[in-house]
Amino acid sequence: MRRDYLTAYFILTLCALFWAGSVISGRAVAGEVPPLALNFWRWVLAFLVAAPIGLPAMWRQRDIIAQNWRILTTLGLLNMTIFGSLVFVGLQYTGAVNGSLLLGTMPINIVLVTWIVTRAGLSARALIGVTLGLIGLLAIVARGDIAVITGLRFNTGDLVIWVAILSYALYSVWLPRAPQGLDLMALMTMLFLVGVMAGLPLYLWETLALGKPVPLNAASAWSIGYLGLFPSLLAQVFWTAAVRRVGANTAGYFIYLSPVFGTLMAIAFLGETFAWYHGAGILLIFTGVFIATQDRKPDRIDA
Repeated sequence: MRRDYLTAYFILTLCALFWAGSVISGRAVAGEVPPLALNFWRWVLAFLVAAPIGLPAMWRQRDIIAQNWRILTTLGLLNMTIFGSLVFVGLQYTGAVNGSLLLGTMPINIVLVTWIVTRAGLSARALIGVTLGLIGLLAIVARGDIAVITGLRFNTGDLVIWVAILSYALYSVWLPRAPQGLDLMALMTMLFLVGVMAGLPLYLWETLALGKPVPLNAASAWSIGYLGLFPSLLAQVFWTAAVRRVGANTAGYFIYLSPVFGTLMAIAFLGETFAWYHGAGILLIFTGVFIATQDRKPDRIDA
């Protein structure tokens, strides 16, 4: 297997690891840290950390940025503003199980949006891999009890999260439209800047008009710190680099690994017991990801 694919798979696995705590951290501070503030400040932190490298790179390639400002702004709005804001808003009204399940369907939504945008068919291997990964996800989320899935009740928060997922799927599919000659850190710093600028009026509206300021306490500090450094900064840089190498569909399969890492973290740090459905789900997910990423030029099933 080519080294660039191995590198992409490794950093995509890190993305899944970093994203594993996103739902938990967002849900943990729901009702305490306002959602639009949480999204705004995490992009502020990501931008500030990236700026020493990213701003000089942006200046060197300012002509490329000026020529492609429309697609860059669109990408920033889809991911940093729409996806980021709506996920945290949705988590105010739904539970961690629903949120994990919905975010776990991202690979399917990426495949769906890819087909809508490009009319590209789905390979047989990819179809099998997506299906196995989804079954593994359901096994872990439902804890081996089908009644958990059949008993789920979906609400407005779930719909908001699903809209967010579609926005991120479209971002992933359109990401290759960003100029290939643009330096990775220049690209990401530009997207972080769009997130900050577009998020500022939303943050001010939430703070001033709705009267929901950010509390100055440990919970807000650790949640913004974690989200800003890991799911926002590192995961977004890694995700972009990987999509440039392997495409959105292949990258999307690795999102199935997030519940695997979430399960292992819960067992390691929260004292949960490893059960048969954890093992079955993890095995199905890894098998699905392995199958889906094996054939680089597979036969296609036309949708």
